[in-house]
Amino acid sequence: MTRSDKIALSRLLGSSPSPRASTDELQGLLLQVVFALLMVFMIAYFMFVVKTEKEQQEQVMQLNRQKLTLALDKVVDERCILYGLNALMTQGVDGKRSFDASEHVQNGQLTFTPAVKKAFSLGSRAAATDYADQNALQTNFMNEAISIAGIEREAFSDEEVAWFNEEVASRVELLRLDVRGVQRAIAARLQQQWIKNPATLSSMKMAGQDDVAAFAAELESELKRKSLELISKETAAEMLP
Repeated sequence: MTRSDKIALSRLLGSSPSPRASTDELQGLLLQVVFALLMVFMIAYFMFVVKTEKEQQEQVMQLNRQKLTLALDKVVDERCILYGLNALMTQGVDGKRSFDASEHVQNGQLTFTPAVKKAFSLGSRAAATDYADQNALQTNFMNEAISIAGIEREAFSDEEVAWFNEEVASRVELLRLDVRGVQRAIAARLQQQWIKNPATLSSMKMAGQDDVAAFAAELESELKRKSLELISKETAAEMLP
């Protein structure tokens, strides 16, 4: 190390150059500088690694959610077929399903085609069986979706578990509302036509009542009960609550 180097280093470290400064002392100072720079580099590298690992974890979590969402869509689609919804409902370009009860009720009577009647009957029974234990149904949804997505359950973080549980519960409830909505829409259509044509009520008089006027006093509740009873009889299944 030249004398000019020693002087420059001393000034950099905030000390006055001394002609008596030994080479060992200056090398010690140089070593401190190297250690300080190395420490700065190590801290920067550690922060970079931590940030990169966090970004990778977020990417994996996002990918898992996409896989599980698609898997849940498939599970719901399979249940729609099982519950007869595909035979009864139409799906718009926006993905929303709708149902027109007027196609299946005429003159106060159910007018299902054989194919629709079979789908509605078998679907109502399957839905009644599944929703008798909605917690068990949610568990089945989870297992099926995880299997389809090909993700190990142990790989889930606590945040992913919470998100997945909410998604499954939401899908199961929305599906129940679709099945219930179809059943209630048919029942409402029957009630409307019975009211418009009271002659269709002649075979449904309440015990102890001999005329439609007396029957009309309790018409609303009785019609609702009778319409659901007719659908339940037609499908051989309990209606969803």
